[in-house]
Amino acid sequence: MKTIIFLFFITLFNVLQQDNIPAEVYSIAKKGNKVFLESHDDNAVVHVKNALESWGYWNVVDNSKQADFILKFYLRFEGAGVCIVNATFVNPKTNNVIYSTREVTSVKEAKGFDFNTKRSAMRQIVEQVFKPNFK
Repeated sequence: MKTIIFLFFITLFNVLQQDNIPAEVYSIAKKGNKVFLESHDDNAVVHVKNALESWGYWNVVDNSKQADFILKFYLRFEGAGVCIVNATFVNPKTNNVIYSTREVTSVKEAKGFDFNTKRSAMRQIVEQVFKPNFK
């Protein structure tokens, strides 16, 4: 009985972590598709590019004309160096925003803590938003 309850809560937790992403996003952001990364912060692009290439789900390209979709990242800082980030999926043909992700913060706990809060936030958006929703 304890096992069943445990499995129920794990399943519920996984469902709650999934974001309500429109079908149009899934059609342009399939595994192996090409993504162009943009941000007002060049270092953020470097950090998220490293995280995405490590994951290996999408192929990062250097030209938006080659991309199947564009990910634009928006960062802001609060308090004692906490970095908060979200991303928008943009259709490169129309330049229309299709979907904006929820905001994710840099890691604050000892496990996984990174003094570079920008790098931490970019890793977290990959770990908490992209990986659970794109499998």
